[in-house]
Amino acid sequence: MLSDRQFERTRQLALSLAGIELLERHRELLERRSQRLGILADAIDALLSAAEKGETSATQQFLCLLTTKVTGFFRHPHHFEVAAEHALHAARQRGVARLWSAAAATGEEPWSLAMALVEVFQRDDPPASILATDVSAEALAVARRGKYVEATLQALEPARRGRFLSGNRIGPALRRLVEFRPLNLADVAWPVEGPLDVIFCRNVLMYFEAGNRYAVLERMASLLAPGGLLLLDPTEHLGRAGHWFTPGVDGVYSRRRVASIPQRRGMREGAVTHR
Repeated sequence: MLSDRQFERTRQLALSLAGIELLERHRELLERRSQRLGILADAIDALLSAAEKGETSATQQFLCLLTTKVTGFFRHPHHFEVAAEHALHAARQRGVARLWSAAAATGEEPWSLAMALVEVFQRDDPPASILATDVSAEALAVARRGKYVEATLQALEPARRGRFLSGNRIGPALRRLVEFRPLNLADVAWPVEGPLDVIFCRNVLMYFEAGNRYAVLERMASLLAPGGLLLLDPTEHLGRAGHWFTPGVDGVYSRRRVASIPQRRGMREGAVTHR
């Protein structure tokens, strides 16, 4: 059981490291995750102290405690169809399409996006690239490995599984399209260059403090080409950042064709992270 003092330290650290706003209702969830990760009650203070000092392993463990990695292949299938069609149009205009999965978790989202690109472009080597990032080194390791258990793969249609996987592993055609990098959206610098044609940022914004949400969306808008797509979970919203985007259907937004947004060097303290 987290004491009031431990929970308050956790709240402050979550905001400063990851831009995540924890409320009282999250206390029980954190306690369950701590038990699942094997972090005993008497070890919480040591973990918090190490993370507050910036120790890498403790920071990663703390971020694992904060973030969920619930994902799957082709969640909201319409998103992948819309994104791939937009990428096809962008490639016809500029020769190549660039896409970003900003909270890739264990990789199902970017691999699904790669499948959709191959299908829509009707070639195994579409002129497109996918950057997949996540704050969790543990999740990225799973994503890079591209090996999934049967329960996860059941979401794939048999035809797709036969075409794109070798047994339970992602095949080489998809691997050529996706690059994985670690990225915490709270960091001052992002290893991401624009212009981008599509950004997936689903099940992320709902955890952000309002100011951090605005700052992240401002930076994403600056990276998107005019008319580029931002895809959110249908339950999420843009808040005060809506003036940069034209809303579509079911969490699909397009970057307004307005004057460019200045690229910031950084964000407000404590900006964003993963799911």
